[in-house]
Amino acid sequence: MNRDFLIYISTLIAGFALLIAGALSSPTFNEQMSYIEGIGMLISLIFVFSVVYVAAHLGFRSFSLFLALFIAMAISLYGIYAGFLVVIMTYIVWGFVFAIEILLVHNDSSSAKKWFREHYTTKTFDREFKIFYPMIWIFYFFWEYLPAFFYKDRDKDFYPSTVRDEIRELLG
Repeated sequence: MNRDFLIYISTLIAGFALLIAGALSSPTFNEQMSYIEGIGMLISLIFVFSVVYVAAHLGFRSFSLFLALFIAMAISLYGIYAGFLVVIMTYIVWGFVFAIEILLVHNDSSSAKKWFREHYTTKTFDREFKIFYPMIWIFYFFWEYLPAFFYKDRDKDFYPSTVRDEIRELLG
């Protein structure tokens, strides 16, 4: 196995072991419940990180089934507002991932171009480009325009249509 993976797994096991040891050795019920709550939070964090990994690794197309299951769980546990919150947060998170990759292509990153080649066809890219177009501008404003404005460092202008055409040509 990969050494990093083993370190990750051993860290998780050690965290669970410490929390369980704390829960078992606590003298009061309230302290035990605090440790059990900590175990629940650790499980929740592991779940959130796995969702982010799946979204980043597989891309939006493969992620849609997982998202549907996640929305169904949120609605069944917490109601319709939780379902809306899941959809909104997913749009924001994946929109920022997509916008980051677009801006990396704009700045001639070979790894971003490779990422688009691995995860998209021309059709799926065009669809997501339309869906996340507002997020591209929001991310550009906060990540490139504002710093360039404050530091008076403008390299080149940003035109999403130019980047879109470059990626279409790349996907070919």
